[in-house]
Amino acid sequence: MSALAHLPSQLHPFRDRLTAGVLPAARATRPGDWETRDSDAFQAADIIPLLRPLLLLEGAPHADRDAMEEALGQVKLSRTRLITLLFSPDHVLETIASAFVAEGHTPEPARVWSWMCWITEAAHRQLCASTAPDAHLMRPLAHRLRFLVLSEPLRHREDPVWAGDPGESADPCGNTFGYRTWSLLVLRAEEARRDWLAVLNAYQSSPLLSGVGSDALDAELVLTVADNWSRRSRFSSSHHPLDEPAEPTVRDNAVLGHIVHRHLLPRFRILHVTRLAPPAGRDHWRAAVLTLATAALLAAVVGGFASGYWFHTGAALAGLAYAVLVTGVVKQGPLWAAQWLLRYPAAAAFGLFALLALPMNWWSDPHPRWGIAAFVLVAGALGYLVVEVRNHNVSGRQAFCRALGVLFIGAVHAFLLSLIVLVFVAATYTESAPDGDGRIPMHQLWHTTGLAWQVLALATAWSLVVGVFSQILWDDRPITAPLAHLTWNDGG
Repeated sequence: MSALAHLPSQLHPFRDRLTAGVLPAARATRPGDWETRDSDAFQAADIIPLLRPLLLLEGAPHADRDAMEEALGQVKLSRTRLITLLFSPDHVLETIASAFVAEGHTPEPARVWSWMCWITEAAHRQLCASTAPDAHLMRPLAHRLRFLVLSEPLRHREDPVWAGDPGESADPCGNTFGYRTWSLLVLRAEEARRDWLAVLNAYQSSPLLSGVGSDALDAELVLTVADNWSRRSRFSSSHHPLDEPAEPTVRDNAVLGHIVHRHLLPRFRILHVTRLAPPAGRDHWRAAVLTLATAALLAAVVGGFASGYWFHTGAALAGLAYAVLVTGVVKQGPLWAAQWLLRYPAAAAFGLFALLALPMNWWSDPHPRWGIAAFVLVAGALGYLVVEVRNHNVSGRQAFCRALGVLFIGAVHAFLLSLIVLVFVAATYTESAPDGDGRIPMHQLWHTTGLAWQVLALATAWSLVVGVFSQILWDDRPITAPLAHLTWNDGG
């Protein structure tokens, strides 16, 4: 029977987390016979002798924390076992389960996890204190493994399989590092998360991680705050007992904000940002903004075929959409604001003001080939975005698709801003009657049909491309950066 068959089904998601993300890229650096090496390094018969100092204290009532710390220091792993643990943690986890079976015991999920936790903690301490030439190469994987292992119980709140009685010595999670040390476990999980995030922030400096693709990197990042790309899967690092519900803490939200701003937005992961952004449950603010923006677009479409005040209605709805958006930002905070790419409308407004300073021929008498001009401007903006996201280590096809998504968001902002400014603002700053036969004053333009849409298309394309290319003035910040100028963190 394979070792995997001994692993409790409740630990299969844990095993999947251990083997996902950046680990396949790190494993690619190993010799071809790595599976044989791992099988030789860790066998079921090796587990109990390795953990004997800790097992003597495991069932003891009120196990002393200092004694557990001393026992952890007595667990020493050879270099071969360290490599196996870091590169094949799934094999070690399965071997621990097999050790339970070999001793005639049922491999209970929480106890299997606690043994894995001890081995991981001992290995991490050993590597951090080591002066061996290759120790610094393996430390990033040690930080990764320590975080994934220590944070696993946090993903199982109110799960009776994991949440034992905190007052009982048989509670593996609550007594991992001594009697009633649940808070210590949570603190160490947070410390491990900070260490692992610091590695991910500079992953290209690690020889083992420098070749990791953006998808694998993002898969690791999401595990620092959630099980998957859904706000409902977020876990809490609260010190509340494991059998009690808990919402994500301020620290959890700070980590989410960090990975959104530093990693997801620069790689144009807008859909993932949208899925992780608070609040939990139905987002009524977002629904209201999208509904009003869609209504504004539809009103402008109707105005292209029927005279009247449809464009004025669309502009009013667009203004209301931005009013609701700003109110939502005030109510929900910066994480919610990140999904809207608010630097776009700010830069688009700048482009519109520059456009109004040009001679009025562009709107009073558009060139017959106005569509070519709009297309060239939009194509240039798309090309810029593709190059930017590709240089952020996103693969070619994904780079094009993500750039197209960001371009679409920018185009919507540019259109809504153009509608508002041209309908309600521009007429105040332009001549009431342009010179030349057949030229229409700005205030009458919105009672026409086809000409009004030509002007809107030109203004949208112009403000869009100005919004994109003005990024060069942003002190090396990506086009998707939040509408903020300062942060108060050390990047770790």
